[in-house]
Amino acid sequence: MSIGGCGSSPRDAPAEDLFVGDLADIEVRGYIRFGRQTWAGFDSLPQEGLPMQSYYQLAEDFAAKRGLAAHWVDIDDFVELLHAAVAGRVDVVINNVTVTESRRQLVGFTIPLTLSDEWLIGRTQNMALELESEAFQQLTLGIPEGTAYLDSVATTPELAGLRLERLPPTMLPDEVVDGITAERYDLTLMDAGSARYLVENSLNLERLWTLPKRRELAWVVRRDNPNLLAALDQFLVEQHIGGRRARRDRQDLAGIKASGTMRMLTLTGPHTFFLWRGELLGFEYELLKLFAGEQGVRLEVVLAPDRASLFENIESDRADVLAAAVTVTEERLKSGLHFSEPYMYVDEVFVSSVSNPPPETLDDLSDRIVYLNPVTSHWQHMQSLESPVVIREVTDDMETLLERVRSLDYDVTLMDSHLLAIERAYNGDLAEGLVLTKGAPIAWVVHPDNVELSQALDEFTKRVYRSKTYNLLWQKYFGNERRVIRHERQRIVGAELSPYDSLVKQRSTEFEFDWRMVVAQMYQESKFDPKRTSFAGARGLMQVMPRTAAQVGVDEQDLWEPEPNITAGVRYLNWTRERFEDSLPLSERLWFALAGYNAGPGHVRDARRLAREQGWNPNLWFDNVERAMLLLSKPKYAQRAHYGFVRGSEPVKYVRDIRERYRAYVNHLNELESGSLR
Repeated sequence: MSIGGCGSSPRDAPAEDLFVGDLADIEVRGYIRFGRQTWAGFDSLPQEGLPMQSYYQLAEDFAAKRGLAAHWVDIDDFVELLHAAVAGRVDVVINNVTVTESRRQLVGFTIPLTLSDEWLIGRTQNMALELESEAFQQLTLGIPEGTAYLDSVATTPELAGLRLERLPPTMLPDEVVDGITAERYDLTLMDAGSARYLVENSLNLERLWTLPKRRELAWVVRRDNPNLLAALDQFLVEQHIGGRRARRDRQDLAGIKASGTMRMLTLTGPHTFFLWRGELLGFEYELLKLFAGEQGVRLEVVLAPDRASLFENIESDRADVLAAAVTVTEERLKSGLHFSEPYMYVDEVFVSSVSNPPPETLDDLSDRIVYLNPVTSHWQHMQSLESPVVIREVTDDMETLLERVRSLDYDVTLMDSHLLAIERAYNGDLAEGLVLTKGAPIAWVVHPDNVELSQALDEFTKRVYRSKTYNLLWQKYFGNERRVIRHERQRIVGAELSPYDSLVKQRSTEFEFDWRMVVAQMYQESKFDPKRTSFAGARGLMQVMPRTAAQVGVDEQDLWEPEPNITAGVRYLNWTRERFEDSLPLSERLWFALAGYNAGPGHVRDARRLAREQGWNPNLWFDNVERAMLLLSKPKYAQRAHYGFVRGSEPVKYVRDIRERYRAYVNHLNELESGSLR
């Protein structure tokens, strides 16, 4: 069993292995050390770009090609990460490092992985100010310490007169723009890839200016390792990486392969694409990623702001494939949309609240009211019914429709069976009734001119549909094993809360957590089952994802064992707590940390922003931020959230259940200590 600060490999290296040899020496040694910033890309939803995980996979592919074991060294501070290469602690820094002349004096750069514009971002009220005006020059520019943006400020005359506020180097892009919204400073610089989605989905932020100089982003090696640098450059060229920008052109399959990336247009949602505990998930995402892998290209995600804009985005060549569970209908075919072979067939079923029995026959519909949004295929199919049915037109998204059906505000609605499976996996309060359309086809949409891409998608879907790989993926997202299991409240006897109290006490003390709260969390995660596995692959007592384990220095192979699993869980909980400011009351910081453990800190920050917009207190979890968290499962709010969709009811229930169980534990032990329990 190993619990170390660095990743493990068949030929593991010491944590402080100092070595400055070039490629031949590295190959004799048998392993290559890749340095990365701790948690980089872990809690972020990539927007029109490759996720950081893709870079990590590229690095490991390079190592494998050279017959080397890959050893990862995680370093918290970005500046320290660069110096680690110089000092010989790592061989290659895997990150989007901006190339600057001052840095060239310190390290060597690979060919540019990407080119990026830099945007000056500020509040909407500053749009009218001229850059050279006295009023503009009085504004404050907030820049994280240690970033290349400081170099951009120093070398751009238009920015030279601004007052500079140096921010903590660990601040994430969304946290930086939050500082502008809160008026702690007025402006910031950010690369366009990070900035675009933040600006487009903010109510009061605007791009004020694009800096004239486009920046190159690359990996880093030591300056005196030319052979390693040459080998990396050759490998990146072979992988179609080098000076790339986000594509805005139409490419058939040959062009996609030449570019090395395929663009998937989708919406953030529970079945399409979402972020959960650092992992990018979604049935649509994983299925199309399989196709991209077969074609030898990487999958790049482009998020549309809403369902209504999906089709115009595919027609404007913003993406190659539209993958958002689009039902094939006659109306859509007549409009000119070109569909692939269906990769899914679903039933359209009537649903109602369990306390309001659904229609079982067409005759039952005669005295019912069906609530539908006219932009959906359900509306189109209902129009074809010959029997008279009362249909009420609404603009609600599916989440809101179901919420109003549950509350009996609406009588009946119509939905796809695979989405109903997801809903019923979490809630047992929907009743399934009559099937209106059986086996409705769902397919991907491509531009009709992309004949080769269309043919390749058709061949893929025909071959993969209902295969073992497909069935496992289907079961992962829509299978019954994800249903919420109702457990009886655990009966506590004596002073022992769990079989793992001593291990929990040891780790909790190390990070200043109340051990009883951690035990309550452990019960919520696994019901004290050390062999439990979630639908997404979270393991053990604290339900830790393998990637999370690597970030906190625990070997993923050890996650089935109680001690390393508890260690990983408590370290991760501590990391989520550190994502929220020290100025928060201790109890509120804990509730935010627990919600972040369940859903990801980014989603909690989204909920805090939304709470502020709604007039609720962003510094209080219960009855405030938790209310906003519930809204983030609705497309209206999820599409403009920085971190996209999250099933908000899960962290809300998670935190409330842990608090209730924690209070029960405390009361029980207090009564035991006082002698009132015999």
